[in-house]
Amino acid sequence: MKQHLIFLVALLTTLSMVNAIPYYQLDKRATTFGPCFTGSPFPITVSLQPDPPVPGQNCIFTVTGTVDSGINPGAKMVVQGLDTTGNQIGDPIVNDICTVPGITCPVTSFSIVETVAISASLSGTYSIVVSILSETGAVLGCSMGTVTG
Repeated sequence: MKQHLIFLVALLTTLSMVNAIPYYQLDKRATTFGPCFTGSPFPITVSLQPDPPVPGQNCIFTVTGTVDSGINPGAKMVVQGLDTTGNQIGDPIVNDICTVPGITCPVTSFSIVETVAISASLSGTYSIVVSILSETGAVLGCSMGTVTG
């Protein structure tokens, strides 16, 4: 009987300690990027810092990839947000790839580090789409990740 009581006290103590651990600190929700729904002729890799992005702060996007057909002057990198219904959130951010320091066009491999200001009003679940467009506007690579809030 005494052993059962000691076991029960130890079990309840352990359960109360586990219950006191903040769950939200263990729930790391990293944003996983994959090919866009429309497909991606050439895969691109996207990582974020911090991940997930914090509304009202800057986020560093690192975009890398290889485009066999080449990136020529006039090619663009477009970063845009989409809500859960697929509607665009705000204005897309468009950058000329050939003006990025360290990239001399034409080029087949690229690594772009871009700081993006995240809107303070952004909350809930949304998607981030990063596209690499040719000088004619054709999609060379596209990657999409969903941030859950």
